[in-house]
Amino acid sequence: MDNQRTENVYRNVEPLLRPRSITIVGASERSGSWSERIYHNLRSYGYPGEIHLVNPRHRELYGAPCFPSVSQVAGEVDQTVVIVPARHVPAAIEEGGARGCRSAVVFSGGFSETGSPDGVDAESAMVAAAERNNTLICGPNCLGNISTRERLITLAEFGVELFKEGGLALVSQSSGLMGGIARYAHSRGIGLSYAIASGSESNVDAADYLNFLVGDESTRVVGLVLEAIRRPAAFASACERARAARKPLLVLKIGRSKGGQGAALSHTGALAGAYEAFKAFCRRYGLIEVRGFDELVDAAEVLLRSPLPTAPGVAALALSGGGRGYIHDLGEDLGITFPAPSPKVQAVLEKLIGVGAGVGNPLDLGAAGASDPAMQLNCFELMAGEPEVGLIALQGDLPRSPESAGRAEGLKKIVERAREIGKPVVFFSRASQPVSEYAAGFRDSCEAPFLQEIGRSFQAIAHVMAYRNALLRDKQIEPSQPTVFSAGESSASLCLPDRDAFAMLAREGLTVARYEICASLKVAERAGEAIGYPLALKATAPGLTHKSELGGVILGVSSPAELARDFRLLQERSARSGINEPSILLQEMVDSVLELFVAGRTDPEFGPLVLFGFGGIFVEALGRHAARLAPVDPSDAREMLAESGVDKALRRLGMAEASMREPILDAIVRMSRLIAGREEIDTIEVNPLLFRPGGKPCVAVDVVAVKRK
Repeated sequence: MDNQRTENVYRNVEPLLRPRSITIVGASERSGSWSERIYHNLRSYGYPGEIHLVNPRHRELYGAPCFPSVSQVAGEVDQTVVIVPARHVPAAIEEGGARGCRSAVVFSGGFSETGSPDGVDAESAMVAAAERNNTLICGPNCLGNISTRERLITLAEFGVELFKEGGLALVSQSSGLMGGIARYAHSRGIGLSYAIASGSESNVDAADYLNFLVGDESTRVVGLVLEAIRRPAAFASACERARAARKPLLVLKIGRSKGGQGAALSHTGALAGAYEAFKAFCRRYGLIEVRGFDELVDAAEVLLRSPLPTAPGVAALALSGGGRGYIHDLGEDLGITFPAPSPKVQAVLEKLIGVGAGVGNPLDLGAAGASDPAMQLNCFELMAGEPEVGLIALQGDLPRSPESAGRAEGLKKIVERAREIGKPVVFFSRASQPVSEYAAGFRDSCEAPFLQEIGRSFQAIAHVMAYRNALLRDKQIEPSQPTVFSAGESSASLCLPDRDAFAMLAREGLTVARYEICASLKVAERAGEAIGYPLALKATAPGLTHKSELGGVILGVSSPAELARDFRLLQERSARSGINEPSILLQEMVDSVLELFVAGRTDPEFGPLVLFGFGGIFVEALGRHAARLAPVDPSDAREMLAESGVDKALRRLGMAEASMREPILDAIVRMSRLIAGREEIDTIEVNPLLFRPGGKPCVAVDVVAVKRK
């Protein structure tokens, strides 16, 4: 194998997930050891291949033969499960390779994650041995995998359930979390295709596993637990294939704290940490981010047991007025649309439900509807028949015992009717409650999603609707061709001079307030007359970014006399701050109704981002902004306008017309093209970007641009 893989080359992980035999290297006589658990789990799960044990100190373990080395194993060596100290792992991989071993699951730790020279050397030697012998490595720091159809289970856990086959696949960089999610899904009656603990991903990574699962017929939904994406472009291509195959990707991100890279030089660094970039990546490629096991498994249950919604709205049928109000609140928080019933349906519902119930959407069935399965079915059919409704959520607990047979029959009729109509139905309970054996059997036979607790249920529904919307956004945005500064444009400092930064904006078509940089008062006086009063005066020097914080900005300079006074004042302040030979930037004062912020940032993992939100002092004070992978198109920019809260502010200002928004959208799109096309730029930030009414272009009055190190 080629150790220097290109971004979009995938390794075929079939040998890791479908091995013909298992050889446990480092089998231990200790009771309860990992090797003992793995051996017994493989046997109890019915793995059909040969299972070999290797330990030079024993000739028999667990009632089975034990061999002194891999080279002496009497049988095929197709996959090794390696449980030896890190320093011995390279030799184990080399020895396995000599026997034709195609894959290895390395449980051992103590490699580069330790940061020690010995650990780094051991990992390098392990990977080199694998590359020489065409051996795939899962791990290191891996605790085993599950392949249900192949009856393969190398999890080193006690009491491993007999996981059943199903459509959910898991890929987790955390082995411990993978096992927990697999168990939880099993308790919910959800079957698995594969569950993969990828560990430290020394030579096989999440992109390889995802690429395999997209092509696997038994996998319908993929759950991902990720700390980092090692090859973003390859992972993105696999995500595109998953979207084309209509296989939802549910991702739980570990380590969501903001990196704050470059915060000392600009606000943007503090806003656009690694997690911000990850969220933008999810939006671009249609991944649905979840915040925990419950969210992941809830959403997976709906996606596995229901067809996708064909319309954007949700109809909710509750059994109380309080439930109806709570669902209304959740809809606003989660972005769920509840289309109002048509007048005809409204009239029928009013006659059907009667006094004491709330007719509308959400719908309160009232006391009568709560105990009448026939009425529930009638109301369900009426709401499901509305063309804007794509999914129906109906309050209904799982029947707990045979005494609930009447209600169980009513729920089954609703499920059958939903299938006939072709729209998904999701049942939800008021609160979480134990699931009896009878209830679990009913759920599995019904093959419909039964979720617990109202808030959790509608969070899952929001995820499903978000996935539906992501499928509709089938578009490709061509990135700008990267350009590099000429020698005359660059600076010895990482921070570009103001003149170069403004010139970069102007070349991209962004409007810049008229300005002149003046080294002397005489030059400033001529510039003041040319630009016109009133003026803004700003100290400028390489590396000077936060001008206001140093007292380096004076606004509203209205005459030559004020210009002379304030020019000298800024020079004195600059000198006291240690700035040698400061220049002063003179700039026209621009009337505006709103200060905005637009910026670009190059994330080291995911590439160029564009950010947008309120500007001025509110950039970090409000902490509300929108970010997307760059470049974006106007539809992305409109989403950013709404997400940032700026759209709502414009409406409050009486500027709801689409023409008013066009200059803002244009500025966002142009900034996104700028950062996507400038591979040498780490950050470029315009704050403030002044919004003017009447459809006039937004104006950049201050810019910070920082080159990549």
